Amino acid sequence: EDLNIDSLCIVEIFMDIEDRFGVTIHDEEATFCKPIFVRNPFRIRDLAEIVYLQQGSGRPERTFWTRKSVTNQKVLNPFTQLSGRCDHSSTGISESLFEQVDGQPFPTYRRRSDGMPCILISSDQVDIGCPMERGLEDEKPLHVVHINSFLMDAQPVSTTAYCRFLNSISVEQSELNQWILQDTTDRRISNLPIERIDDSWKPKSHYEQLPMVLVSWFGANAYALWANRKDWRDYRDDATCLPTECQWEYAARGKHYQEFPWGNDQQNAESQAVFSQHKRGQLYTHEPMAMHPVHEPMGRSPFGLNHMAGNVWQWCRDWYLAEFYHLPQSLDRNACQMKETGVRSERGGSWVGPLSLCRSSYRRARAPIAMGRCLGFRCVSAISDLTSN
Repeated sequence: EDLNIDSLCIVEIFMDIEDRFGVTIHDEEATFCKPIFVRNPFRIRDLAEIVYLQQGSGRPERTFWTRKSVTNQKVLNPFTQLSGRCDHSSTGISESLFEQVDGQPFPTYRRRSDGMPCILISSDQVDIGCPMERGLEDEKPLHVVHINSFLMDAQPVSTTAYCRFLNSISVEQSELNQWILQDTTDRRISNLPIERIDDSWKPKSHYEQLPMVLVSWFGANAYALWANRKDWRDYRDDATCLPTECQWEYAARGKHYQEFPWGNDQQNAESQAVFSQHKRGQLYTHEPMAMHPVHEPMGRSPFGLNHMAGNVWQWCRDWYLAEFYHLPQSLDRNACQMKETGVRSERGGSWVGPLSLCRSSYRRARAPIAMGRCLGFRCVSAISDLTSN
């Protein structure tokens, strides 16, 4: 369900309840807050039960939820995601979808539809999950999956590129409602980072290079299909160009297990990723949300992908199933959990939550219609797209 709340709301609700009842609702590993995202539906009585079970635990200090602002690192590469509009029917359709970008440390291709730099991730036997002595139950056990080669967006999709998508298609109001538009009673309505002026969509001021957020799984899938020259009208289907959980985890940390894209070091994490930036009570009505540009080299994976830890959560293809790693299907080649559960997986942590949620194996989910102020996405493409028109 989407109850017009997201991670920002949850942080505020939990802190208020902890103050009022003198309890600790969740620990640093966020074991208690996860049910709000992965259980469908999550009811008020479920939250009341958590508070009841935590009686006597005492109100905690939440110093790790908010820390000083991250200092922007030097942006090494220019912002290349395209604005304007793209008409596949009249321009560029005879060209291949990708062009190679030379002089990069990793095999890099530029997607012509939206200007996105994409990294070639080679086929390999990959560690998925985490060891039994670490992490949460839905991340265990550590197991090996063979993953075929694929292309992964080097950056989250920006507001600029998402506006290009909206300006390039003919879309009904009912579809926009499923993708990005909040009800007039929704407190998040002022936080949508894009706006329609006359007949064109444009990013709001200061959001041009920031990730597209407040976009549902349906809205993310529609964009991913369009960017890969597939029919975006199939956005409700399981056939998608969003990454599987296995693809995402492999691209985030490499072939072998490590907690974060940069390794296991937590001491210097503040210089590595964007997390814990929300200030309690801030509504972000007159200032941008504390996200960072998509092309800034933070949360950088071993393959050179930006923001694979922190900044924004990212939608994945899978239907979330807590016990999936205990099933034989989790060992399949290119494993993907396609049994419908009501909630789609999301990965990566964000600018709102603590560092523990940015671990590469941390799993969470929301209903596909849900939208969040710290929930965005990136796309994948097939190797065959490198040569096909």
